[in-house]
Amino acid sequence: MVKPTQYVIFDNISRDNISLLLNEFDKDLKNISGKCMDVGCGPGDITNDILLPFLDPNVTMIGTDIMEEMVEYANKTYGDKERLKFEALDIQTKKLPEKYISEFDHIFSFHVLQWCNDVHQTFRNIYHMLRPGKTMLISSIARQVPIFESLEAMAEDTRYAAYMGNKQKYVGSFHYSTRPYEELKEVLEDIGFQVHHCSHRNLSSFLNTQQFLSMITSQYTFAFLDKMPNNLREEFMNEFARRFDEKKDKEYKDRQSDYKLHDDIPFYYTVLVAYAQKCS
Repeated sequence: MVKPTQYVIFDNISRDNISLLLNEFDKDLKNISGKCMDVGCGPGDITNDILLPFLDPNVTMIGTDIMEEMVEYANKTYGDKERLKFEALDIQTKKLPEKYISEFDHIFSFHVLQWCNDVHQTFRNIYHMLRPGKTMLISSIARQVPIFESLEAMAEDTRYAAYMGNKQKYVGSFHYSTRPYEELKEVLEDIGFQVHHCSHRNLSSFLNTQQFLSMITSQYTFAFLDKMPNNLREEFMNEFARRFDEKKDKEYKDRQSDYKLHDDIPFYYTVLVAYAQKCS
């Protein structure tokens, strides 16, 4: 189910959110120079089209992703020997490659880390990859009812359970938290970061369900789809879309005193944003 070109076509929501976030932290980012990493770069379009042009012209960038197919596509499509290349990396690895340790002046990650179940290992790796005194900016989905809770229920369904495995893989680490940004800040400070900013934000987007689900199921979390027989995979996608729309509609209804369901209903979710520095 890995389809980099499909992901690129339908990632407009991410592109818009990332552009806004970069502009918000413009004063902090404009002084960044040297070597940067984009963790979870996917097909590389956002790294190339939005992130790299925003930074100092002398910045070099490595985009990393757990999916070899995404990395291969990104290198073929956007790779530049002088400023931009892409490499495979599991940000949750317990054996961080030596070549990445204390190598980077800044690390970015956008809308990816929600799929990391081991948040401590994830942020320890980011900490170790930064040079002393250098910084990271991340945004990660926190609460996302239509996706996380639909997948959680489907992982318990006998039709799909054998392929999906542990349901915890499909629910963001902060989805059920009552104090998500406090918990994230505590994790970062325990690792050794100085946290300059940490916030929990409400967002909403208008989207086409089929297009949106086509994009997110191209991610590594959904690799189990490749193991399903074609008929079961189609059944899964239909069920996922049905549950997604059902939960999206319910959230809309719960927020409105006088509601009327229609085709243009927003999708509500929250994100965690953190800007932090590795202590010298």
